[in-house]
Amino acid sequence: MKQLEIPMTLQEFAKTYKTPSFSALRDLIHNRHLNGLEVAFIKVGARRMVLPDTLFRIMRDRGNEK
Repeated sequence: MKQLEIPMTLQEFAKTYKTPSFSALRDLIHNRHLNGLEVAFIKVGARRMVLPDTLFRIMRDRGNEK
């Protein structure tokens, strides 16, 4: 059974994880359609949220591609 992932605000993410930095995270969000990270970010009302497990999984998988 797949576990439900809890989204985090950008501020919560920046306090919890050292990388990517807050400004780098904003850049990833801004370019999400170009960098393939659409599924790692969701919008709740006017707030942008991060799905940390999804973000790190995609980044790890991309790092392993050769």
